[in-house]
Amino acid sequence: MALSCCIIALVKRLIESLSNLHLLKYTFLTDLPSGHFPNPTYQSDDSDTLKPSKLKRHLETKHPTLVGKTVEFFQRKENGLQVQKRSVLSLTLNSKCALKASYLVARRVAQSKQPFTIAEDFALPVAVDMVREMIGETAAKKLLTIPLSNDTVSHRIADMASDIQQQLLERIKCSPFFSVQLDESTDVTNAALLLVFVRYRWDSSLHEDILFCGELPTRATAQECFRCIDSYFTENGLDWQNCVGVCSDGAASMTGRHNGVIRQILDRAPEAKWTHCFLHRESLAAKKMSPDLQEVMDVSVKTINYIKNNAVNSRCFAKLCEDIEADHLQLLYHSEVRWLSRGLVLKRLFELRNEVFSFLTEKKSNLAHHFINPKFTAKLAYLCDIFSLLNQLNTSLQGRNSNIFFVADKVQAFKKKIALWTKRAQEKRMDMFPLLSDILENSPQVKISDSVSQHLSQLAQKFDEYFPEDPREGQMWILDPFSVDPTANDVALPSHLESQLLEVSTDSTLKLQWSKLDLCSFWISVSKEYPCLALRAVKQLLPFTTTYLCESGFSIVATTKTKARNRLKATLEATLRVSLSPIPPRLDLIMSEKQAQVSH
Repeated sequence: MALSCCIIALVKRLIESLSNLHLLKYTFLTDLPSGHFPNPTYQSDDSDTLKPSKLKRHLETKHPTLVGKTVEFFQRKENGLQVQKRSVLSLTLNSKCALKASYLVARRVAQSKQPFTIAEDFALPVAVDMVREMIGETAAKKLLTIPLSNDTVSHRIADMASDIQQQLLERIKCSPFFSVQLDESTDVTNAALLLVFVRYRWDSSLHEDILFCGELPTRATAQECFRCIDSYFTENGLDWQNCVGVCSDGAASMTGRHNGVIRQILDRAPEAKWTHCFLHRESLAAKKMSPDLQEVMDVSVKTINYIKNNAVNSRCFAKLCEDIEADHLQLLYHSEVRWLSRGLVLKRLFELRNEVFSFLTEKKSNLAHHFINPKFTAKLAYLCDIFSLLNQLNTSLQGRNSNIFFVADKVQAFKKKIALWTKRAQEKRMDMFPLLSDILENSPQVKISDSVSQHLSQLAQKFDEYFPEDPREGQMWILDPFSVDPTANDVALPSHLESQLLEVSTDSTLKLQWSKLDLCSFWISVSKEYPCLALRAVKQLLPFTTTYLCESGFSIVATTKTKARNRLKATLEATLRVSLSPIPPRLDLIMSEKQAQVSH
């Protein structure tokens, strides 16, 4: 690499030294007969340096070895100079292409969450093999000039992450308001990580992005969490006054009444409102069960652990399922911290209940008799049904760009479903639970309607406890400004904003836009004509409703920072930013500040 740099520098100096060869040629021609003297137009009126006498003196004093050379000699020198210029230009272009290719590959590596060495050890050899076979050896050799070492890829990712962060901060500062969601967890090295995502207004829509991933040096207390966030805001010039929403889980360090993270944020952001994550609330509401159903759940978990915790039992059970051509070969572990765990675990156990009974009987386990008990099987079927429905609700609440009205509609609909199911269960109608209905048809002597109705009533009570408010009250004008009449409905608006709402509701051109744009984009487009009313609507749509992005981010942290890469610390945030951010890095700007160097 150093040798190539020296060669390029020498070539550049040679070009500079030969740049006056055309002057030397005309100096030499001064010795020719008068009829062959150069055209007088070469003698500049505004400079004395091109006078034949001075050029001749320069040739004799500075380049005595060239005195007496023929015209053809200088013409060959001039042609060689042009060839060298083209060679240097070609070399420079190849270096820039290799530099850009290096950044593009580094971005792919970050997005794939793979070790940085994969670029040089796998990606480059594969690309060379393909190009050699499809295009030729010359093109394959060009690929070998792309710098893709481990450290190079790491530096490329850091450069792109810095540029993405700069763009993000500029966008946030241009947005009138923003909201954040935050969560804390530990990685494979037991390091406490604080992950923060932001939602802001940019152009004609709302955007979501990772704000930062910070490591808490000691304890994950409320003071440490807030200090980490506040330090980032201070260093990057973000104003707490523009924060209108904070979303987190219900952990004590987050929601402490006096010193919690949320309390400290709300003290500095007067317009901010705290949102307890809907996913966590739904999980907490479904957690408690009656003793008889909890017993079924405990037996199910014990059965799964008995089979899967022992390697021999796990292999023998898989062989049993394979021999009888079962739909699945393995059971699933249960995890309390995973939202969809119960529904998926119980459904897999129910589908393999006959295989489980055969295996437990062969092993002479005391758990086997549960799976020939019709009442136990019926309760297991009910748990599969109800938790599958809860999983559907949970999945519908996940995702990006959700707003308070969307998730509130989902929750309110599920609460009404629970009321309907409770009524049907009291009437001994179980057709809303397909697995339980099939079991009861085959075993009509089983009676569990009381247990089902009791659990549904308890579930309804918990949902009312965790979702007491309806955020749509007084805010329906945001959802549909053309069907709400401010004179007849409570829109919870000042009088001047009610007048603006009336103008919006009667504007036919805006009604055409309403059918073409999503909710956020519509109100942002309205802000040009009705800024106060639109700003109030956008502030209601900005806050996060779940910590889904943080949970997904920690899953990516677990994929990126594994036991084999447990020293990945300095570049963890950069890797997350490049892999998670929807903002593309400005490669041309980054490359303009770098010296293009090829690999060798």
